[in-house]
Amino acid sequence: MTSNTWQRNLAANFLAELLTMTAFTFVDPLLPLYIQKVGDLTTQQAAFWAGIAASGLSIAMFFISPIWGMLADRYGRKPMVLRAMFGGAIILSLIGIAPNIYFVIVLRWLQGLVTGSVAAMTALASSIVPRNRMSFAMGIIMLAVFGGQSIGPLVGGYVADHLGYQAAFYLSGAFLLAGGLTVLLLVKEDFQKPAESSKISLRDMLRPAFSKQMLPLLAIMSLVSIGQSLVGPITSLRVKEVVTDPSRVATTSGLIFSLMGFTAAISSFAFGRLGDKTSLPKIMAFCFFIIGLLYLPPIWATTIGVLATSLILTGLLRGGQATSTNAMIGASVAQSQQGIAYGLGQSASSLGGGVGSLIGGGLAGTIGLKNVFGVSAGVFIISSFLTMRWLSRRSTK
Repeated sequence: MTSNTWQRNLAANFLAELLTMTAFTFVDPLLPLYIQKVGDLTTQQAAFWAGIAASGLSIAMFFISPIWGMLADRYGRKPMVLRAMFGGAIILSLIGIAPNIYFVIVLRWLQGLVTGSVAAMTALASSIVPRNRMSFAMGIIMLAVFGGQSIGPLVGGYVADHLGYQAAFYLSGAFLLAGGLTVLLLVKEDFQKPAESSKISLRDMLRPAFSKQMLPLLAIMSLVSIGQSLVGPITSLRVKEVVTDPSRVATTSGLIFSLMGFTAAISSFAFGRLGDKTSLPKIMAFCFFIIGLLYLPPIWATTIGVLATSLILTGLLRGGQATSTNAMIGASVAQSQQGIAYGLGQSASSLGGGVGSLIGGGLAGTIGLKNVFGVSAGVFIISSFLTMRWLSRRSTK
């Protein structure tokens, strides 16, 4: 593939993923508030059901992601991206007309089975760039991911406060549709279908998961995802506890998530360029440790300024975390197994996400929303030490 070709494809992938992540983050930070409104629930009840919804989505992804990865290596990565984007457009639009919380939860679980755009897109991007540009490509895709996360919550929160939650879900569906059309019309995949003799079974697909290259990395990804998902479903509810104007909770939450995405977008590009020259495990360990420290102030925060500052600063490390982790996955397997590798990575993260969301929702009702951040901080700090112990000797430059 020529230089101009892979660069054009990467640019189209960037635009599509930017639209897609903008769409998903229109509504993700709002979901606990939406569940509370639809079910007429208390804050503790909303935290519990938000955890159930997030857990179901993640567990569904855990089981389905390796299968999608195997299909990507067998039939092409582009169809998997289209499946995630067009499927997500339909499901998020349907959530906007949910009559009760049970309808929302079922659709979120279905979303877990159908979507997974980040894994699909990273597999597609990694297959179209030279191996020595892997970290750069992952930085570009993570720039799109976090760039979308900086746009979506702000716009989604504003739309929800001024036009209602339904409008936010419908707009999300429209953005996903636009992302899918971008990939369909602009991305050219030079996929060589494997011969019948080289096609792998489900057992063969799982073999890389237990290799010495992948297993420690997958374990750390799962643990980090637990740490992140402990607080993910309850963050907007924590904002509601300290915000001074209850009528602007959605907008305030959206602004915080938006700035987290903006700082992560900047750092993902910077760490993407750094990752081609520096040890990826060291970048990962550094990011995990600082994120853990930044999750401590929200325990004692009594004003929105302190809470928002701590959360926004985590974005500076989340970009490096995601970029270096995805580059590590791509460097751990042959190019013919990129789909499987990223599917396994998505599966590991989803397992952690399911466990963390379930635990976080339960802990919120027993130890309080603010103390869950302390548990998350501990998980990230432990992940940092495990990264240095398990991965630091690997050559990933």
